[in-house]
Amino acid sequence: MIRRLSCLLFLIPASAPADEVSVRDGRKLLGRVTGETDTGVTVLTYKDGPIEVFAPDVAAVKKSRSLYDTYDEKKSEFEDTPEGRYKLGQWCRDQGLLWQSREEWRRAVELDPEHAAARKSLGDEKRNGAWVTFEEIQKKKGLEPFEGRWLKPAEVAKIKFARRPNYGWVLTATYKEDADKAFLESWGERAREASRFMWKLTEGQIYVKEITVTDRGGKADFTVINKDAIKIGGGAYAAAGADTITAPGKILAYTFFHELIHFKYKFPHCEKCKHCIMSSDPYANQICDDADHKGPPENSCWATIRKHHKDLVLKPLTLDRRQELRPVPETKVVVRDR
Repeated sequence: MIRRLSCLLFLIPASAPADEVSVRDGRKLLGRVTGETDTGVTVLTYKDGPIEVFAPDVAAVKKSRSLYDTYDEKKSEFEDTPEGRYKLGQWCRDQGLLWQSREEWRRAVELDPEHAAARKSLGDEKRNGAWVTFEEIQKKKGLEPFEGRWLKPAEVAKIKFARRPNYGWVLTATYKEDADKAFLESWGERAREASRFMWKLTEGQIYVKEITVTDRGGKADFTVINKDAIKIGGGAYAAAGADTITAPGKILAYTFFHELIHFKYKFPHCEKCKHCIMSSDPYANQICDDADHKGPPENSCWATIRKHHKDLVLKPLTLDRRQELRPVPETKVVVRDR
């Protein structure tokens, strides 16, 4: 039954009338556009029902008459009875309205829980005298629905990650002496600010996923000194060493990311690209990529970062400051006042 249901997903003709939403990852969603806002587009697809696409992921929207228009015209010909809903579901299936066919069969079952034909069409099974739904069967196997297929959660996560790859750093920071909880929490907030800055400059691909902030020293990615300053002293905003980044208590988002690139990606300064945050220009607000690097493309800052995360297939930067990005994922701050 599972195999037969999955085969139904391919019954929609390529020429079927539909609104079409093209997604930047290559997908084309066919159905009826039911909502368009500044944040995104909602499509009632033929296969999987409602799907929301965040605005930056929308490549194009083309509207035309859809199969749902035909459904709206046809459904009044069927009675609102178990058999009428079952037959309407069959008609929807034959037209390629696969999600709607299941809606109709489920409605038939609501009206008559013992409607065997509708149950079997849904993939339900009778076990020990009671009906078990197809969805319950799949969930007991540890699967979840995703675009017409039932997959393991790890497989779903892998597909979603491949479409919009990003990397969240898990970091640690410690104040070298004793500090109160309020200060440690404030440093965590600076990490959140830096995460937003990183997300913007990398066009939604790098951020801080989690940072643990402690006091009294110890091994950490950031060792915090000068609690009430934005510099560590001697004109230096911070310093990346072999084992840690020496950072001030009021670290700037710019400094946080600049030193993290030194420390984690082993990237030196990029003095030829004055617009790049890896230069010494305090007004720089970009990361140089192949297209704008003042030197061999493979030596650009972003090329180095992409090579480091080679398994993620991070995308080249568009350098379009007008583009709208997805919301930055939340940065979890763990404070341990020792």
